[in-house]
Amino acid sequence: MSSIKISRQDKNLMRKQLEEILSIQKDLDKKIDNYQQESVVEEYRGFWQELGQNNKDSIQRVSRYMVRKCNR
Repeated sequence: MSSIKISRQDKNLMRKQLEEILSIQKDLDKKIDNYQQESVVEEYRGFWQELGQNNKDSIQRVSRYMVRKCNR
């Protein structure tokens, strides 16, 4: 495993950037959920559900990375 030393300043910047991305992804998650609920066509509802799950997976991935690599 690599043990590269990353400065606190760089970690803080990365964490700030990832927090912004997470905020955008969470807003997107709400929007996708609303669209899914509004959809009448079952095929579209299924697509929104799949898209929402992919977004949730991405949120978890970014969150885990932020905790592991940008710890305070």
